[in-house]
Amino acid sequence: MNDIYVLKSGMTKEQMFRLRLINGFNFAPIIADAIIDLSKDFFQNDDSGVCNGQILYLAISDEEGPGKSILDSKHVEVILTLDAPEDVDVYEKFGLSAYRQHILLRITQEARDQNALLTIKDLVKLLKSSYSTIKRDIKHFRERELYVPLRGIVKDIGPSSHKSKIVELYVKGYTSTEIQRSTRHSLQSIERYIKDFSRVSILTQREESIDNIRLIVGISERLVKEYQELFIKYKDGDHKQRVEELIDNVTVYDSPMSFKKNAGMRM
Repeated sequence: MNDIYVLKSGMTKEQMFRLRLINGFNFAPIIADAIIDLSKDFFQNDDSGVCNGQILYLAISDEEGPGKSILDSKHVEVILTLDAPEDVDVYEKFGLSAYRQHILLRITQEARDQNALLTIKDLVKLLKSSYSTIKRDIKHFRERELYVPLRGIVKDIGPSSHKSKIVELYVKGYTSTEIQRSTRHSLQSIERYIKDFSRVSILTQREESIDNIRLIVGISERLVKEYQELFIKYKDGDHKQRVEELIDNVTVYDSPMSFKKNAGMRM
């Protein structure tokens, strides 16, 4: 009965491993527990790249369809940021609800960028909020056409992330302050998205590869493609001047590939 409760609430790596030992290899529970005790070091990852305010979380792979049970689904380990310095700005300006919504958007996108999808139950657990509260938060974003990638509904919402939506609002002439009020994001986050978009636009003009742009700017391949689509959409239209202003205000250094080509040349 305890395993059924675990399935409903989300599983740790140890719990997932225990179930696989019992159900997949027919080990007795006492033997499975002994194997886990002997394998604790296997689950510890001191070189995971987790920073302060982040956690490792086991989420369902985005390759899995909505019909599969949690036990039968492929899981991937993702890094989620539950606490960042910029969050305080959102809390002080807009209150607790906006603070939670800001984190919700961030961690769902972080999971998506790492080839996983969170569920509403994951958000209930991670944000220590009720199911109805999380549903209201998702409705809040849908009404503002902001993308919340979640398991089971990701195909119903669209391909664009909240980051590209925020950049698009800025390109259309909205100020950072207006976008902050509408999207419940910190000014630091909004300015970072805009700067990343500007860099992607410059590198796209230089005909850099997507992989090279990803490495230079430090964002996911998916987001690079979204920013490129925005750049192509607006670079020659009514908002051409706004795009040109963004590009003119940002400096992008030579790519690592160009640097490597010249590194061996000595005068």
